[in-house]
Amino acid sequence: MNDEKKVLIVSVLNALEARDPEWKLPEVARKFKVLYQGWRQTELRAKRHTGFFYTNSWQRGWLPQADFIRFRNYALQ
Repeated sequence: MNDEKKVLIVSVLNALEARDPEWKLPEVARKFKVLYQGWRQTELRAKRHTGFFYTNSWQRGWLPQADFIRFRNYALQ
């Protein structure tokens, strides 16, 4: 894991805000967490990582680059 690049999860929120100004509203924090949880369920069904990995990643605030790219694609679709 040390060799992989780490990307902040909030970077996806920044991309969403750039695309749609409504994402800048204060109540969006809950909506963003729901978005992450939906992606988490998709990834669990694909058996990429364990549930603990995604919970821990949310708490840390970052994902490895490959996972981040999948999350960004999911969020911006």
